[in-house]
Amino acid sequence: MGAKLPSVETVFGEAMEIAGPAERAAFLDRACGGDQALRRQVESLLDAHTRAGGFLESPAATPTITRDASPTDDGPGGVIGPYRLLEEIGEGGMGVVYMAEQTRPVRRRVALKVIKPGMDSKQVVARFEAERQALALMDHPNIAKVHDGGATGSGRPYFVMELVRGLPITDYCDREGLTVPERLELFVLVCRAVQHAHQKGVIHRDLKPSNVLVTVVDGVPTPKVIDFGVAKATGASLTDRSLFTGFHQLIGTPLYMSPEQADLSSADVDTRSDIYALGVLLYELLTGSTPFDRETFAKTAFDEMRRMIREDEPPTPSTRLGSLGERLSTVSSRRGSDPRRLNRAVRGELDWIAMKALEKDRRRRYETANDFAADVMRYLTDRPVEACPPSARYRLTKYARRNRTALATGAVVAVALATGSAVSAWQAVKATRAERRAEARFEQARRVVDDMYTQVAERWLGQNGGLAPIQREFLEKALAFYEPFAEERHDDPDVQFEAVRARGRVGVMRRLLGKLDQSEDLIRRSVDDLDDLANRFPDRADYRQELALKLGDVAALRADRGQAAEAEPSMKRSVAVMEAVVAQHPKDQQYLCNLARVLGWQGNLFERQKRYAEAEIVLRRSRDQFERHIAEGPHGANCRLELARVEMTLGLMLMHIGRLPEAEAALRRSIVPSRAILAESPTHPVAREQLAKSLINLAIIEGAPKGAVEDLRQAEGLLGGLVEESGVLDRRWALAACREYLFKDLVEAGRFEEAEEVAHRWAEVSEKLVADQPAIPHFRDSLGRLHHRLAFYYASPPEPRLRDPSKAMTHARRSVDLLPQSGAARQSLAWAHYRAGDWTACVESGLKATELHEGDDCGAWFFLAMAYLHLGDQARAHTYYERAVRGLADFEGRVARPASPAMTYDPDPAAMRRVRDEAASLLLGTPPEAKPIRR
Repeated sequence: MGAKLPSVETVFGEAMEIAGPAERAAFLDRACGGDQALRRQVESLLDAHTRAGGFLESPAATPTITRDASPTDDGPGGVIGPYRLLEEIGEGGMGVVYMAEQTRPVRRRVALKVIKPGMDSKQVVARFEAERQALALMDHPNIAKVHDGGATGSGRPYFVMELVRGLPITDYCDREGLTVPERLELFVLVCRAVQHAHQKGVIHRDLKPSNVLVTVVDGVPTPKVIDFGVAKATGASLTDRSLFTGFHQLIGTPLYMSPEQADLSSADVDTRSDIYALGVLLYELLTGSTPFDRETFAKTAFDEMRRMIREDEPPTPSTRLGSLGERLSTVSSRRGSDPRRLNRAVRGELDWIAMKALEKDRRRRYETANDFAADVMRYLTDRPVEACPPSARYRLTKYARRNRTALATGAVVAVALATGSAVSAWQAVKATRAERRAEARFEQARRVVDDMYTQVAERWLGQNGGLAPIQREFLEKALAFYEPFAEERHDDPDVQFEAVRARGRVGVMRRLLGKLDQSEDLIRRSVDDLDDLANRFPDRADYRQELALKLGDVAALRADRGQAAEAEPSMKRSVAVMEAVVAQHPKDQQYLCNLARVLGWQGNLFERQKRYAEAEIVLRRSRDQFERHIAEGPHGANCRLELARVEMTLGLMLMHIGRLPEAEAALRRSIVPSRAILAESPTHPVAREQLAKSLINLAIIEGAPKGAVEDLRQAEGLLGGLVEESGVLDRRWALAACREYLFKDLVEAGRFEEAEEVAHRWAEVSEKLVADQPAIPHFRDSLGRLHHRLAFYYASPPEPRLRDPSKAMTHARRSVDLLPQSGAARQSLAWAHYRAGDWTACVESGLKATELHEGDDCGAWFFLAMAYLHLGDQARAHTYYERAVRGLADFEGRVARPASPAMTYDPDPAAMRRVRDEAASLLLGTPPEAKPIRR
């Protein structure tokens, strides 16, 4: 016996999903076959339901309702019990929905659904009552509530529920331009509503966008699951009359239908069918299309459509996005993104989550809607998701089951080839396998970088700032696996671009891991390849943007190595390339933001080079660009933090040129974004780091030890916590600078025990930096300066009781070991020799310090004067003393406090005055105020 044709309701439900008249007619030809009676029934229903959809959907602009002309008691203006019908607001497969006004016992607007004339068969009535009973069982904020039920005067069942004014969830998300995370947050609420229904023993069986409406409650978008008209009880009957699903009858909407629903062998449908439909809904929220294309379904015969649902594997969401062509720009803009960023956001974890829900084998889907929601929440909170790609073995097994005949035929052909022309066949197979292996290896390598490395390393190193040892080991292995394949060349420019970007990301990560040589090599080669791509495809702004950013990375690496002059050409070109991109796309917010970023980097480089006038121009331009970007549209924490960095650099620059009020104002502005972000997210690592750096620089300019110490203590706490969490060099370096200034200010405040404790912590972090990165000059310079300062502290402390010649000598020798060609280090040794009573060694070290040191060196000259006096050379003693006094006066006429963290050997003026007084008492017998020195 041939298979029976589908029911009226099934064909009607599918036809409603087809918008075009020609496509709908073609579908009816296939679905109805030669059954003209079936076709007439379906066409009659379609004519009566031109506004068809979910049972509370918005009506069409011009309603066209065809029904019996006999008078009814439930048309607009009629009254059903305590409900006055105001207007028709929608129709579904079984009922008509009215907006009604309840007059007693309370007055309110409600939705009243009544079974349609001509649809009151026993089966439809049973379904209608099932829906009413299903809704009555549930009490959830994201499920429309049932208030009442009964029968009209003509005996047709009705029920009353809350009036939901909303849009289908996909339409709402598109209209509001919700980002992917915002869409996922709404989706989680839908999952929890479905879970509630399942716990009440109800399966929806027709979840789709038109049955999930989003309304706004107190300014908050709230999804409402509606239309349980095809719901099925998982336990006891929903109604006294059984809800029977006939043989060969589809229940649900094919595009959202699970494979078991499409199977006409009457396999049991359970809650996992709704999981599948939720997976389709998630897919559509991410990509703007369903897993199976609507147009394809519209042109497909009924049995073939069922086969596709049961057997064909849809593409992953990221693959679907890549196939949208020109539509991708519209889809991405509706998600507040651009094509590349959207694909990158979806690829990986969201692919895995969606495809797990869409598994053909329901045993491999999420067990519950709550499990589904939990995995989405893991993604949103940056925790590992439970979904993962199916194994190669599983995919091969599935392929073999679907293609038994083809595989058998292939085996016969393979034997024939082996018998007839073994050598040529083997060469062909070998070539094909080699090509496929190369493609597979590259794809595998790209996934390592994009899925594991990008999501683990960038998320942890870029935001949290470090990796646990096991994460670091894993990352190193992944990178070692990837790098050989990054060198392969590919014909497709987009594939080349992805490979180059991946290599560049590896370079940046290697920099954060402290491997600067490897980092620079990778990033420089990325620049060369991006240069080539940008020249070959001048219209690709994304290629040029990536080139600009990587040029900035090259400049940063060289600046970190103390090669500011060598960094300048790369930085200058970075700005020029980004300016050209913005000139071509003047309204693109991403390009505008990145132009502001590279301008900020250039301003920072100018500030390092002491090119303050140029730095001010560029930094103010960067700041203005960021402020416009923040004012004009959505922005994240990163944008605000970039603005904070620019304000901080501007403050440092203004401090250097003596514009202290302006500098302080800029530094105080740099604190505001970080504090605001931390108020929202107290553990945000980058905001903590930026706040700490701003506080350090503000402490430099504040001057008064009390206020400065408080700021520096707070900064030390922030940075100390970050360094414990991670080992990023920049944060360890900032912590060393913070402790240097804290030591200095505690000494000025007379808190000597605290100062020595800080000095110990300062030495600890600085020694570790030099041990880890001996090639970075400013790390050695900082450690050398630490020992220089401590040598002076113990040689000429604020109080005589603190003097310790042995400690002074230890620190002085360490300073010279670190910086043998530093005048400041030799000066430390001169102080230590003097306190040890070795006048000759003091003179030798002092003269060497004067020879190596540029400019005034009053610290060495005062000790030279005293040492010569002890050696009996009074003429030289007085010569050096007078030179030192003049040098100290000149120094005190300049800005007394250093203008950038941990970058100066300038002596503390108060300490130098103590040495001056000691020398004056020794040489003159009186302090200089009583007996001025000739000039």
